[in-house]
Amino acid sequence: MSVSTQALDATPLAPPRAVAPVTGWRRVLGDWLLVGRATVVCHALAAAMGLLARMLLGPARMGVWQTAMLVLNYGHAANLGIGDAAVREYAVARGRGNAARAHRDLHLAMVVNTITSFFTGGLVAASGVWIAWRSQDAEATAWAVGMVTAGALLVISRHVTFHTAILRGQQDFETTSRLAVLEGALTLLLAGSAAYMWGLTGLCLGTVVVTLVTLVYVVRHRGVTLRWAWDARRVGQLVVIGAPILLAGTVSTLFRSLDKLMILAYLDDADYQLGCYSVALMVTTQLFGVGNMLSLVMGPRLAEKFGASGRRGDVARLAARACELHAAALALPAALALVVGPPLLAWLLPDYRVGLAALAWLVPGTLALGVALPAAQYLVAVNRQRRALAAVVVATGAGALANHAALRAGFGLPGVAVATCASYGVYLVLLLGVSLWGELARGEKLRFVAMLGLAALPTLAAGLWLAPPADDPASSWPCVSLSTIAVVAVWALSLAAAWRWGGWRKGKPRDAR
Repeated sequence: MSVSTQALDATPLAPPRAVAPVTGWRRVLGDWLLVGRATVVCHALAAAMGLLARMLLGPARMGVWQTAMLVLNYGHAANLGIGDAAVREYAVARGRGNAARAHRDLHLAMVVNTITSFFTGGLVAASGVWIAWRSQDAEATAWAVGMVTAGALLVISRHVTFHTAILRGQQDFETTSRLAVLEGALTLLLAGSAAYMWGLTGLCLGTVVVTLVTLVYVVRHRGVTLRWAWDARRVGQLVVIGAPILLAGTVSTLFRSLDKLMILAYLDDADYQLGCYSVALMVTTQLFGVGNMLSLVMGPRLAEKFGASGRRGDVARLAARACELHAAALALPAALALVVGPPLLAWLLPDYRVGLAALAWLVPGTLALGVALPAAQYLVAVNRQRRALAAVVVATGAGALANHAALRAGFGLPGVAVATCASYGVYLVLLLGVSLWGELARGEKLRFVAMLGLAALPTLAAGLWLAPPADDPASSWPCVSLSTIAVVAVWALSLAAAWRWGGWRKGKPRDAR
C-alpha cells in the first residue's frame, strides 16, 4: 500500500488543498464573530419590529407594506449592474495588491447609481401619486403611500447599499456591523413608534427617516471618497461585467419573492393571504439573514483569493468549505424555528395563524438557499456569473410551474410553500453543478457531499420530527423546551462528528484525491 493510500485510509474525509483565504481563517473567524454579534442583535430588533408591525397593521395593511418592499427590491436593478461590477473589480484588485486602479470604477459607479436611482425612484413615486389621484378611498390611499415610500427609499437606499458594499469589499466589517445595529435600533424606535401612532403611514415615514440617518452615517464613515467622473468606454465595460451579476441578482430576487407574487396574482383576498403568509416569511427571512451574514464575510475573500492565485480550483475549494460551514451554522436555527416558531407565533399573532403551516416547508427550502450562497459568490468571483443566471432562471421557471399547479389545485398557502421548497432544492443542486462540482476532484466531491449532509440533515430531521402538527401549532412549553434540548444535542453531535472526521480542525489539510 502506498503512502498516499495509507493517508487516505487513515483520513477518509480528508479536506481539499488550498482552502484558506488570503488573510487566513483566524481573521475570517474574527469577522464572523464580529458580524455575528451584530447580526444577533439586528435579528432580535427585526423580530421585535416584525411582530410589532403585524400587530399594529393587521394582515391587509401588512400585505400592502410587503408589496412596497417588493417594488423596492426590484427597483435596485435599474443601476445596470455597474455597482456590483465596480465592487467586484475592487476586491480582485485588492487581492493583486493594486486597489488604487479600481478607485476610478467606484467613481463611475457612483455617478450611474445617482442618475438611475433618481429616475427609477421618481417613476415609482409618480405611480403612487397616480393611484391617489384616481381614487380617494382608504384602500387606494394605503397603496399610494406605499408606492411613494418605495420611490423615496429607492433614491436613498441605493447610496447606502453602494457605500456599504465598498466597506465590505475592504473587509471593514466593524463599520458595517455598527451600521446594521444602528439601522435596526432606529427602525424599532422611530418606525415602530410612528406605526403605533399613524399606522401604515407612520411606518412608511419612519422608515424613510431611518434610511436618511443611515445614509448620513455611512457617508461619514465611507471607505472611499467618491467624486463625479465619466468615462463612457469604461462604463460600458463595467456594464458588460455587471449585467450578468445584475440579471442573476434580479432573477434571484424574483425567485425568492415568487411565492408572494403568485399569491398576489392568484388568490382573491390576496392582501390578507399575503399578510398571513408573511408570518412564515418573517421567520425564514431571519434564517436567510444568518446565511447572508456569513456570505458577506466570505464574498470579498473569494474575489481576493482569485486575484491572489488566479486559479479557479483554489477559489472553488474555499467556496466548498464555506458551503459546509453555512450548512452547520444554519442547521440549528432552522430546526429551532420548526420547533419553537409555530407555538410562539400562534400565541403572539393569532390572526396570522393560517400562515404558520407554511413554515414546515419554507424552513428547509431557506436552508438550501443559505447553503447555496458561497457557490453563487464563487461564480461572481471568477467572472462566470452567467452560469449563476442560468441556474436561477431554470429554478424560477420550475418554481413558477409548481406554484401555478398548487394554486390551481386549490392547495392554498401550504401548496405555495411546498412548491417554493422544491424550487429552492432544485436551485441548490443546479448551482452546485455549474459552479463547484467541475472544479473538485473525485475524492473532494465525496467529502463535500458527506460534509453537507452531516452538517445539516440530522439536525433538520430532528426539527421536523419534533415540530408541532401543522393543524394545531399550539404546544405546551415543557414539551417545546424538551424538543429544543433534543435539537441542540443532535446539532452538537453532528458538529463533533464533522470536527472529528471532516478535517475542520486541521490547519493545513491534505489532498483528497
